[in-house]
Amino acid sequence: MNYLLALLAQLIGYLLILLYDDYLGTLLALILGVIALAVWVLSYVVEWIQASRVSPRYYRYLLTVWVAPLIALLGFIFLRGGVAWL
Repeated sequence: MNYLLALLAQLIGYLLILLYDDYLGTLLALILGVIALAVWVLSYVVEWIQASRVSPRYYRYLLTVWVAPLIALLGFIFLRGGVAWL
């Protein structure tokens, strides 16, 4: 349930930023989403190579950090019919 709340809070935050300024929101969501995705992938690779005592909750929370901007961007682009600043 905490993962769902984290995802929902991030979605609301990203959507508010996208509504305020779609250029800033798009760049922020893309940059933070890509960084979070890279950290998530690298964490999984390192965990696969050498097991650690990192809790599986870390991976679930990190999953919400890169999924939330992706959902917000796709939903925003779908509802508006594109990105206005392009």
